[in-house]
Amino acid sequence: MKTNLKDYIKIFSSKFFSKKQRQLIINSLDDSKKSPHTFYFRGTHTSMGKDPQVCLLQDEKKESVGNLIKDQWYKIISAYIIDWASQKEKMQWFTEWNGYSFPKFIEYNKNTLMKMHCDHIFSLFVDEGKPRGVPILSIITALNDNYSGGEIVMCKKYKYKLKAGETLVFPSNFLYPHEVKKITKGTRHSMISWVF
Repeated sequence: MKTNLKDYIKIFSSKFFSKKQRQLIINSLDDSKKSPHTFYFRGTHTSMGKDPQVCLLQDEKKESVGNLIKDQWYKIISAYIIDWASQKEKMQWFTEWNGYSFPKFIEYNKNTLMKMHCDHIFSLFVDEGKPRGVPILSIITALNDNYSGGEIVMCKKYKYKLKAGETLVFPSNFLYPHEVKKITKGTRHSMISWVF
C-alpha cells in the first residue's frame, strides 16, 4: 500500500466529458438560482470571505443533464475504486461504495476563491433524518479552462490547474485539505460530488 498522500490524488482525462457536454451543462445552469457558497460549521452556514457562487440546474434540465453527469462520474468512480485501488493497488477491502451526491455547480468570478478546507460534508451524513453514509471521495470536474488563476492546491503543496473536462478525485478527509486560488481573469465553472 502506498503511503504518500499524493498517490491517492488522481486526475482523469477529459474523455469523460466532451466539449459539447460541458457546454450543455454550463448552458443548463439557472442564473436566477445562484447563491453565495457557504461552509458548514457546527450548526450554522457561514461565508468564508470571497466565496464563489453555487449554481443549480434549470428545473427542466435536472433529470437529463443530471443523469449525463452521474453516468460519467460512475465510470470515473469505478476507475478509481475498482480499476486502480482494488485491482492495481491490491486493496481488496476497498471495492464498493453506497452512492454519490447530485452535482453541486460552482461558479468562480474574478477575485473569488475558496479558502483551505477539508470535505467533511455534513449534508451527506443525513438525508431527511436518515443516515446516508460517510463521504470517502471528493470529485471535482472542470467545465472550462479559459480563465486565469483558480488552481486547486491540495495538502498545502500539490498544485493542479485542471484542463476543461478533467476530473480530480481524492479522499474526503482531514488529510486532504485543499483550496482554490483566486480567479484573476474570466470565470471558472466546476462541478463537485462526494462518494459515500
